[in-house]
Amino acid sequence: MYRATVKDRTQLVPFPEANDLQTRIARAFSLVTDWNAALNGHYNIQEVIDVASRQFESLNVSLFRLRAGRAWPIASACRQLDGLKPRVSSGAIASYVQNNHAEALDPGSIWRLTELREEAGFAGSPAHKEYADRPDIVEVSTIVLEASDGAIDCLEVTFDRPPNRHPDLPSSIVTQALADSWAARSPGLISRAIRSYGRARGRTGVANDNVDILGPHNPFGLSRAEQRVCQMIADGQKAKEIADALGVSLATVRSHMHKIYAKTGTSGQVELVVLVAEAKGGAE
Repeated sequence: MYRATVKDRTQLVPFPEANDLQTRIARAFSLVTDWNAALNGHYNIQEVIDVASRQFESLNVSLFRLRAGRAWPIASACRQLDGLKPRVSSGAIASYVQNNHAEALDPGSIWRLTELREEAGFAGSPAHKEYADRPDIVEVSTIVLEASDGAIDCLEVTFDRPPNRHPDLPSSIVTQALADSWAARSPGLISRAIRSYGRARGRTGVANDNVDILGPHNPFGLSRAEQRVCQMIADGQKAKEIADALGVSLATVRSHMHKIYAKTGTSGQVELVVLVAEAKGGAE
């Protein structure tokens, strides 16, 4: 259970005489503070995304993890309009950036649809196809929070009107702060959020809490070899130790590990260990 409820400070005015820049800075500080609290388990991250969508004055905000070409939703929110529901990102822009700009996937970096459209190779991409028939979308900003082990965690903001930016408060200042907080998040928190999002929307292939991923039901569909490697990871063994114990190559073990992370929606060994421990009642 979360310790507090997020306060919507979208219309926060720091003091009566505050100018536009001072007001923006105060609201940005508030958002980053709430974001950091959510990533440490004090707030529900969905509530923070709800507030962020209003503060950004965007049509939609989607927080997701891209792994093996699939976007795993964490939270999403949209403008409160009749009949409008939050849109889960397809991850198409993030996939394009991963495939074409892997060396520049820096935490806090922003990849804008309007700028990517100027690249020669973008026209043939699924991302171009997705937005080519959406004249109502004027901009999509995909913010990289973390890129590691073949996965990318992103915050994607969709605008149906020009973003309301201020020249003296670059977006990169805020996105870098969001990425820094993301790097210091509580272990296992995002994997829990992915599973919670899936349960709330009835997605198939997403495990329930407290279902042993190493048990007989095998909710993530791990192969026998992957289950064996998963157990050894959960026991704290490193890739080289696993390879030696099983008499296989290090490349084979790493291949199993990548498949395990993809199937369980975890970002690496730390989150996988937490996931296994939670199912066995060994973690909060």
